[in-house]
Amino acid sequence: MSLREKLLAQEHEERTKPRGFVYFTDADRRVVAKTCCQCRELKYAKNYHYKSDEFRHLGPYCKVCVSNRDRDYYIENRERVKRVKNAYYHRKRAEQLSFNLFENNE
Repeated sequence: MSLREKLLAQEHEERTKPRGFVYFTDADRRVVAKTCCQCRELKYAKNYHYKSDEFRHLGPYCKVCVSNRDRDYYIENRERVKRVKNAYYHRKRAEQLSFNLFENNE
């Protein structure tokens, strides 16, 4: 039994977005499952990251697609990512050291 059939058997409402993406809502209008914009697979809502500014607070891509995209970006831009992270670390470390944490506050 496919996920779509399971959701229909549980009496979830099937809806369609303009570009053919399908999502299912429960009685409280919360999204239970939706179609990923990249892999086009129907997946439960727990397989999507929370995004406060997106449609019904779910990101457009599933966690698997986001992970693959991030990994590919890191592989292609490894030196740049390391340089940016190193600069961030040193900037934050300098900020922490600039605070005089060991001064007597009497």
